[in-house]
Formats: sequence, C-alpha cells, structure tokens
Amino acid sequence: MKIVIQRLNGLWHLVVGSYRIRTPFLETQDRALVVTYARRAYPGAKIFQRD
Repeated sequence: MKIVIQRLNGLWHLVVGSYRIRTPFLETQDRALVVTYARRAYPGAKIFQRD
C-alpha cells in the first residue's frame, strides 16, 4: 500500500488510493508527526511526500 502525505488548505492530508484523509495536524507542524501518525494508522505502508 502507498500513502502520500500532502499539504492542502493549511492542513496535512494522507492520500490513500483515491481517498484523501484529513489529519489533525496543521501545515506549520513538523512532517515527522504526520509520518508517525500514518505509520500507526497504516503499518507496513510506503509513505511518500508530495508538495
């Protein structure tokens, strides 16, 4: 499974397949928080970042 981390409208989002999941983290917060969040939610997934 591939997960893309993307900034959109001031928040971080996870894009899983065709679904865009809003995270509780603001765009100004560290990306490492979002990566940790994604790893807990989707263990074993490959995580990419798109700007």
